[in-house]
Amino acid sequence: MAQIILGMGVSHTPQLHTPAEDWDIRVEADRRNKAHRFRGKTYDWDALKALRQSENLANEAQLEHRQARLGRAHQALEDLAQIFQNAKPDVAVIVGNDQHELFDDSVTPAFTVYWGDTIENVPRSQEQIARLPAGIHIADHGHVPPQTEVYPGAPKLGLHIIQNSIADDFDVAQSRFLHKVDPGHSILSGIPHAYGFIYRQIMKDKVIPNVPIILNTFYPPNQPSVRRCFSFGQSIGRAIRSWPDDCKVAVIGSGGLSHFVVDPQFDRAFLEALGRYDVDALAKPGEALYQSGTSECKNWIVTAGILSTATLKMNLLGYEPFIRSEVGTGTGAAFAYWV
Repeated sequence: MAQIILGMGVSHTPQLHTPAEDWDIRVEADRRNKAHRFRGKTYDWDALKALRQSENLANEAQLEHRQARLGRAHQALEDLAQIFQNAKPDVAVIVGNDQHELFDDSVTPAFTVYWGDTIENVPRSQEQIARLPAGIHIADHGHVPPQTEVYPGAPKLGLHIIQNSIADDFDVAQSRFLHKVDPGHSILSGIPHAYGFIYRQIMKDKVIPNVPIILNTFYPPNQPSVRRCFSFGQSIGRAIRSWPDDCKVAVIGSGGLSHFVVDPQFDRAFLEALGRYDVDALAKPGEALYQSGTSECKNWIVTAGILSTATLKMNLLGYEPFIRSEVGTGTGAAFAYWV
C-alpha cells in the first residue's frame, strides 16, 4: 500500500526571486490600488496607511530587513529541497491554485484533479510577458525553466484520487491535458506557477511523477470553504493510503500566506492552528479573511487535511513577512515540513 512519508508547505511569492532592492517595482501599483483586502475589509493606500500607522511598517520595509528576510527564506527553501531529496519519495501530490492560467470565467472548477501522462512547464511568450503587471516577469525563473520541460504525471494515482473523491461526495473536475480555455489571453502556457515553483525550487528540476490538485481559491462565487478544503484533503489522504501500489508519497502545498497586504498576526495564528490540525481555529476568522492572495492559505489547508490522515507532525522552518511598503503590502512567506 502507498505510504505518505513527507508533507511540505511553501510560499511561492515572486518576491522570493526578486532582488530585495527591486521590491519597490510593485509599490507604485500598490499605491494605485483602490481595493487592498485586509482583515475582511477593503482599503485604498491612504486608508491602509492611517489604519496601520502604529505598526512602524516603513521601518520594516527598509532594505536591510528585506535582505535579511530574503536570505533566511532562501535558506529555508534549500533546507526543504534537501529534506525532499533525502526522503526519496516515489510520487508527489501537489496542492495549488489557478490564477486564470488554465481557467477563466467561462469555466472555473472549485476542485480539479489533473491525471495526465505528462505535465508541461513552458516559459512565457513575449506577448504574455507584455501583458504582465510590472515586477512579475523578473521572478519567472523561480517557476519556469529557460526552455519548455515535460515532466511525468501520475495518472493511475490521479484516477484513484478522482474515483475516491467522487465516492466521498466531492464532485471534482478532472483534466488530462493542459489546454487553455482561451490561449490568446492566458498569462502562462503550461502548468500554473504554483506547481512550476515546486518543480524548480523543491525538486530542483528533477521532477518525479506527480498529481496536481488545482483549487479555485481566488475567484467568487464558487470558492470552497475552509472546512470543505480540509475535508477534501482528508478524502485525498484516504485515497492515497488506499492506493495498492507499494510506494512513498510526498504531499506539498504551494502558496500563501497573507497577501497582497501582509498580516503577521493572521499568519502566525494560521500556522499554529495548522500545526494542530485544528480546523475550527482555521475556520474561525471567517471566509472574508481568506480572499485575494490570502486565499492561497487554502492550499495549505487541503495539504493539512491530507496529512492529518497520516498523523505527521508539522515542523516550521521559518516565517518571514515580506513587507515592501509603509502600508504593509507584500507577502507573508512560510516554510514548513511534516514527518
